[in-house]
Amino acid sequence: MKTIKILALIIGLSVMTVISCEDRLDLAPLGELNSETFYNTIDDFEAASLAPYSTLLNFYFDQFGNGHYQGIEYPSDDSRHPEQGDNSNVDFIWLPNNGNFSFMYNESYKGIMRANTILNRLPASQLTQEQRNRFEAEAKFIRAYFYFFLARHWGTPPLITELITSIENSRVGNSQPGEVYALVEQDLAFAKANLPATWNSSNVGRATRGAATALLGKVYLYQQKYTDAVREFNEVVNSGLYSLVANYGENFSEAHQNNAESVFEIQFSRGDFNPWLPVDFGLEGNQNVGHAGTGRAIVFRAACFLGNCAPGANGQGYGRIHATIPLQNAFEEGDPRIFHTYFVEGEDYFGRTYNPAWSITGATPSKYLRNYISYPQPNAGSNNERVIRLADVYLMLSEAELLGNGNVQRAAELVNLVRRRADPSGDILPDRPNNIPQNAMMQHLMHERRVELAFEGHRYDDLVRWHNAGIINIATDIDFGSSLANQNWRTTHLLKPFPQRELDLVQNLSQNAGY
Repeated sequence: MKTIKILALIIGLSVMTVISCEDRLDLAPLGELNSETFYNTIDDFEAASLAPYSTLLNFYFDQFGNGHYQGIEYPSDDSRHPEQGDNSNVDFIWLPNNGNFSFMYNESYKGIMRANTILNRLPASQLTQEQRNRFEAEAKFIRAYFYFFLARHWGTPPLITELITSIENSRVGNSQPGEVYALVEQDLAFAKANLPATWNSSNVGRATRGAATALLGKVYLYQQKYTDAVREFNEVVNSGLYSLVANYGENFSEAHQNNAESVFEIQFSRGDFNPWLPVDFGLEGNQNVGHAGTGRAIVFRAACFLGNCAPGANGQGYGRIHATIPLQNAFEEGDPRIFHTYFVEGEDYFGRTYNPAWSITGATPSKYLRNYISYPQPNAGSNNERVIRLADVYLMLSEAELLGNGNVQRAAELVNLVRRRADPSGDILPDRPNNIPQNAMMQHLMHERRVELAFEGHRYDDLVRWHNAGIINIATDIDFGSSLANQNWRTTHLLKPFPQRELDLVQNLSQNAGY
């Protein structure tokens, strides 16, 4: 664990060059190991390359859901907060001082800074060109991952491609429309060309060629570059490296992480042996091992509603997210995927019989919670977050084929592959016909993405993408399961507000319209 401790110190120093006072820039190095001497050998870069990955962990650890769960899951029409009053994220009361949005914005730039540090140090290193290409590809994959996130949610975020070493250089204004997407495409094209198809067992979880290709296809899909998206998704599908697992639930089981269906996962574990290194936590005297894990369990598990309390309420479950009535109604009767999406009355719930009275909507999410392995700390779960899996790729390819080529037959074929895995018999989920109008097939596709991928962080992004493509009108077509959310939603909410603190610090950063 010596490497982990040293790396944490180095990354900490690197972060301070961006966020601390200017006089910090003149600090003397600790001993002989500093940012000038560290980035030289392959062992140095093996360790340092994990720092950008580690930043991804920060989106998921908080036991109250700060970050991904409240910032990404909440705005969708699948998730409901537990309060009887309003909730700013769910009900579209979005303000520039929103803590969840600011946290995700800042963490994204932390990951980008760490990737830029590696890219800055590679040219002067002792590595071979092949080794440099490999580490450059990993850094560019993570940089693209974060910039794609920022572009989807803020539109024109500041574009920083160099290592920042002064406060003045950190005050960057808005990028030009499309500028961030152009960089993301370039970074992912390089990553795709230089990442391996697979890694050995010691490096499972690092970005692969397939992950870069799938993410690049998704980037094209969001820009309505359907021909390019079809090409990239087909490369993943035809690579022979991925297949749908027979049991849908294995995608959310800790015993089946990094399986044949998985294209990219966030690698969780306890902080004292996390493969991605918890560089923001875990220093001597601050051994909070939970911060390398996921807080999904305590965020999703039921607590109390109107005095009715679930087992483990408040200690093991805060009940922060509930399945909306519209999501429950979206499933076809008997769909086997319901079991792995939310609990229903009478099922086993951690040794008790599930009672709908524990939830404000009568349904607690079960995704990732079936066969849950408990830990002393409730936010120390080590069940990986599946970010891209083959079923998602099939459905994105179906969308690109349908909207780009009008290929109803191929779109139906891909949708039916996903349905047939969920219900091999076809008795509950019969095949979608391939001779129907394009708009009818699009309705089937949108339904399939919702029920297949519920609570996996895709839904609100999907709604925004379809709204921007003119397929739906969120204001009139979507029931968020909250009358206040339905009332408050405006096209303003296609993007999030830039954090007020950033606006105060950066004079040439302009707020998104409507905030």
